[in-house]
Amino acid sequence: MFAVIKTGGKQYRVAVGDVLKVEKLDAEAGDTVTFDSVLMHGGDGGTTVGTPMVDGAVVTGEIIEQFRDKKIVVFKKRRRKHSSKTRNGHRQYLTRVRISGLPGDADGSKSKAAADKKAKADAAKAETADVSGDDVVEAAPAAPAKEAPAAAPAADARPPSDTLTRPSNLIDGEITDGDDIEKLPGLGKASEKALNAIGVHYYSQFTEWNADDWDFIESYIDENVNGTITVSRPSIVTQANKLIETREAAAKED
Repeated sequence: MFAVIKTGGKQYRVAVGDVLKVEKLDAEAGDTVTFDSVLMHGGDGGTTVGTPMVDGAVVTGEIIEQFRDKKIVVFKKRRRKHSSKTRNGHRQYLTRVRISGLPGDADGSKSKAAADKKAKADAAKAETADVSGDDVVEAAPAAPAKEAPAAAPAADARPPSDTLTRPSNLIDGEITDGDDIEKLPGLGKASEKALNAIGVHYYSQFTEWNADDWDFIESYIDENVNGTITVSRPSIVTQANKLIETREAAAKED
């Protein structure tokens, strides 16, 4: 999936995981930022083009660093004016950002999770690449083979959803006027279908959840969708609030 955003007077085509440098943003390293000037976005399911912006669409990113670009020389001279030469240097202030979520992102978040999983597997393979054949034979019956199951659970592993408390604002029964959950970063069509099945239909439900509610939702997505939510909770809530505000503003105009 991809999106085209506008920031600092320039346009950028981005995907999840991309790192780009943009005109300085008012934020610190490690902060989450949102780009709400989205000209278009799309993927396998089609492309949405704004007029000129896509209403309610938000791209999220994480600030990596604030820095200054390489120095450039600005030289000016007027013809036949021997005293009109000027030479100045300039270093532009820039921000380096890593894109973490797109509107309706599903493929992007899955591919990022797959890339992280592949990177871990490659690292584990590299650790054993220098081991000789004799060493492998000797190590086979040794204690480390028994310790492997204990090391298997990853730090990011979540407990099963059936051991966690379900959010209190889940809705029973069929809903016909639900919100388009695909517009939230990190949640695609499969996530929307799974969430609808347990009673999540509206943006307002996302904004009401506490930490325990989010733990249940993320574990539920892990178990029922081929992928995980890699976008931060605040980023999803930020876009949910923006979509609610956009809809209320449109209703007042009507």
